[in-house]
Amino acid sequence: MTSPLVTSLIDNDLYKFTMGQVTHDFAEAVVRYRFINRDRRPFPPGFADELRAHVDAMADLRLTPQEYDWVRRCAPWFKLGYLQWLRGFRFDPTQVRIGQQGDDLRLEVEGPWIETIYWEVPLMAMISELYFKSAPPDADWEQRLKEKADRLANAGVSWIDFGTRRRFSRAVQDRVNEVCKPYGPRFRGTSNPYFAMRHGLTPQGTFAHELPMALQAKVGVRACNRAALDAWVNQYRGDLGIALTDTVTTDVFLRDFDAYYAKLFDGVRIDSGDPAEVGERFVAHYQRLRIDPASKILVFSDALNTDRAIALHKQFEHRVKMTAGIGTHLTNDFGHRALNMVIKLTHADFGHGFVGVVKLSDEPGKHTGDPADIAAAKRSLGLGE
Repeated sequence: MTSPLVTSLIDNDLYKFTMGQVTHDFAEAVVRYRFINRDRRPFPPGFADELRAHVDAMADLRLTPQEYDWVRRCAPWFKLGYLQWLRGFRFDPTQVRIGQQGDDLRLEVEGPWIETIYWEVPLMAMISELYFKSAPPDADWEQRLKEKADRLANAGVSWIDFGTRRRFSRAVQDRVNEVCKPYGPRFRGTSNPYFAMRHGLTPQGTFAHELPMALQAKVGVRACNRAALDAWVNQYRGDLGIALTDTVTTDVFLRDFDAYYAKLFDGVRIDSGDPAEVGERFVAHYQRLRIDPASKILVFSDALNTDRAIALHKQFEHRVKMTAGIGTHLTNDFGHRALNMVIKLTHADFGHGFVGVVKLSDEPGKHTGDPADIAAAKRSLGLGE
């Protein structure tokens, strides 16, 4: 193995740490995750072995004194007890099972939720960087990146780097943040705490599908949205107030997101479906609840590119506070088709045995979970096929 691909414990997405603090309220939970290769991309011979070596190397990572001091200073919503726990945290590579049959990569993670929650993002980043290691980016990639930033800023778009999971490489994401930084305050920061620390940016993020998915095993699929929102409020007391909308479809979320939650949370993140249409649904929802949509934030984050972000900005300008979370278009759009992959929670055990959990996207092709669990969840939620 050459030098490790991930060299910092906080080279991750912020929401893993913000959710990580919440997992300590459910310290009994044990969970399972599975790698999903959505476009069935073939992996070269020996890929699993190379990935295994990099996973094993992560056992050496620890929160450095510099990182600890930065997190305490720049992320005041983390409690001292959690940060002290994080300072003692070490990745356990035995929690990650990796295999390969022909060109098919298999990967699963299992262990205590308070520990395994930190694996997903670095695993995906390493898979992506290893996959593209022999494929250099286009020679003009930095110029194209600068042109994207120019267009976004000139159009008045506020944007965040959301590109850690599928980045071309760590070095590329580093350069992305370096190039985008001068565009602040239009460029609002990055979801990656390591690059936020390195470049003096604001770390951005709240929670992901993982939180309501896991809580399905504790409270059932019908109550998972409310349980996640309640757990979040209990932990952060009004901070980090962006709620994710589509864990079990936006339709179901809108049923749950009543005036109490709509007033309590600063806004929502829209991560599937037609963003223009879903955004309009939330504007109308706020209006029905007699809440001024202009006081709320909509974060769009599903496969955005420059054109889509600008179009959404034009549609919602002066109507809501809009931010674009842009990932692969910034960190892996350099002449090679990025991997279409996810690592999703599949089961959780809160002390009474493993229960299958699901994600029911607004795009049926992006549902995750065992087929029987998906069908049962749809029946329970009153969703048609």
